[in-house]
Amino acid sequence: MTKPISFAPVLSALALALALVLVACTSDSTPAPTPTSSPSDTARITLASTDLAVGDNRVVFALIQPGSGAVKDAQVEVQTFFLSGSTPNAAVQTAPTSFHEWPGGTAGVYRASLNFEGAGDWGLGVAATLPDGSGLNVGARITVKQTSSTPAIGSPAPQSESKTASDAPQLTDITTDPKPDPDLYQISIADAIDRSEPLLVTFATPAYCRTATCGPQMSIVKALKDKYVARMNFIHVEIYDNPAEIREKGISVARTAPTLTEWGLPSEPWTFVIDDAGIVRAKYEGFVDSDELEIAIAEVLP
Repeated sequence: MTKPISFAPVLSALALALALVLVACTSDSTPAPTPTSSPSDTARITLASTDLAVGDNRVVFALIQPGSGAVKDAQVEVQTFFLSGSTPNAAVQTAPTSFHEWPGGTAGVYRASLNFEGAGDWGLGVAATLPDGSGLNVGARITVKQTSSTPAIGSPAPQSESKTASDAPQLTDITTDPKPDPDLYQISIADAIDRSEPLLVTFATPAYCRTATCGPQMSIVKALKDKYVARMNFIHVEIYDNPAEIREKGISVARTAPTLTEWGLPSEPWTFVIDDAGIVRAKYEGFVDSDELEIAIAEVLP
């Protein structure tokens, strides 16, 4: 029988996390209070989601323990607290998470579907039962915006004139993928939307990805393309506008592709699923596995 999760220590963990934030923000001229533990000896949440806004959100995070690293395969639940509201100590939502192994199998992240009812400061309280049966409680403070920087779910996708194979002599001029799939560069985002067909578009830079997940993400997109190409379109948009120049002179000359600005992307990779009316139906910051993508694909296929 699965051991029940207790949220009793969550507020204490959250209070400690907020205390550490306040300590970090204290000026050098003002004596800072001494917390009961420091960031180096306390388990922490590493948030992978950077574009959180009012409404429904896909929140992804890793749990890190000092000395042992990422926590895998734990039973984890999340509580949210509206710190900018009138009752900051009252939990607003309690939600389960699912664990998703990181490419390579050395770590992984937890995903939760959370709803934030207002913009401002929020607290995340995480209660976990580890595989060995021990408990772990961690708190973190996050900022929720009124409006997402990226296209919101339910909004029209930007009809960007993303680069295609016809824009350059060879594919390596428009992508850093060492093994590019020509099918992913046949039409622009604008053309795909004009066709009134479902679309999956991923923004990634396989050769220069900061998180080392763009390559694995591209492998998943290519496999899904092979499976669904007769029923929807697939597009890869390179993060950088000048791959050939980067290969010759180095990453210091890199220029961000204009399409990223049009989509308001604060990080990479990002993947969007768009229906045949050009409406964004799902979006994913960071690595997303094929199982999660296929759920969204099934919802937009005719």
